[in-house]
Amino acid sequence: GSIPSELGLLTNVQELILTNNRLSGSIPSELGMLTNSLQISLSRSYFLAGSIPSELGLLKKLEYLGLWFNALTGSIPSELGSMTNLQTLSLRGNQMTGSIPSELGLLNNLEGISFDTSSLSGSIPSELGLLTSLEFLLLYSNRLTGAMPDEVCALQDINGGKLHAL
Repeated sequence: GSIPSELGLLTNVQELILTNNRLSGSIPSELGMLTNSLQISLSRSYFLAGSIPSELGLLKKLEYLGLWFNALTGSIPSELGSMTNLQTLSLRGNQMTGSIPSELGLLNNLEGISFDTSSLSGSIPSELGLLTSLEFLLLYSNRLTGAMPDEVCALQDINGGKLHAL
């Protein structure tokens, strides 16, 4: 089945975990109204399609966004750069296209990015080098071009050697 848009009315929900289901359809933009949520996981549905709603960028308290192993398409919304408490952003195993938004460099609390096994293109933004809390950055199996920016490589020294996967 699909994710009902009415879930957006549950504004006090702190965790929305719908992982390992056979969800279909798209992610309702109304989930951007879950402003008290700390965790949203819609992973491993395989049939969840469409683009990531830019309204998810309104979730300032969110710490974890897991949308991995679905059939999501389109580009990563730059609005996700407004999710100031985000610690983990996992979009791996989708069919995402376009480039990685430089706005993600604004996510000071981000510890992990998993964008691997998708169809992202373009260069890796140097702004990711601003993520001094970053512990893993998984970008393999995409269509990215160019070299890893020096700013990102320098994170290994800046964050005390915590960055253990590139």
